[in-house]
Amino acid sequence: MNASITSATSTATSATATRSRRSAGLRRTAIAGATALGAALSLLGTAPAQAAPESTRVYVWATGVNMRSCNSFQCPPYSNVKVSTMYVTAYCQNRGDVVSDGPYRNDWWVQVDAGGPRGWISAVYVRGGSNMSPIPGVSQNFGDCAF
Repeated sequence: MNASITSATSTATSATATRSRRSAGLRRTAIAGATALGAALSLLGTAPAQAAPESTRVYVWATGVNMRSCNSFQCPPYSNVKVSTMYVTAYCQNRGDVVSDGPYRNDWWVQVDAGGPRGWISAVYVRGGSNMSPIPGVSQNFGDCAF
């Protein structure tokens, strides 16, 4: 072989090897990028198995408020459970029996957790409401109630 042909062949082989190494590196980078993108997209599409019920904190302004297992006088008050002047976790509210106490009157009941059993109290005793109206900020969706 002549020297100029050998040199040209060697240069071509070297250029081909460099392009091959660059292509392999780009392929690895593209594959890694696609894998990362796929993982990120799969995380975005994942929904929680079951969302926790919505809740909010409300203040019970009265003392000795009875808590019941339903929003009606049909359910007797829990024995030895009274809610008094404290913040409680409210999950939902629903209409039930009308409760009157002095100038206050309401047919809305609020499902609460006061650190003991979960139960229902009249909205009459929750700060922020008005007569015959739901408590602002507490869900009216019965599906948000925790059972």
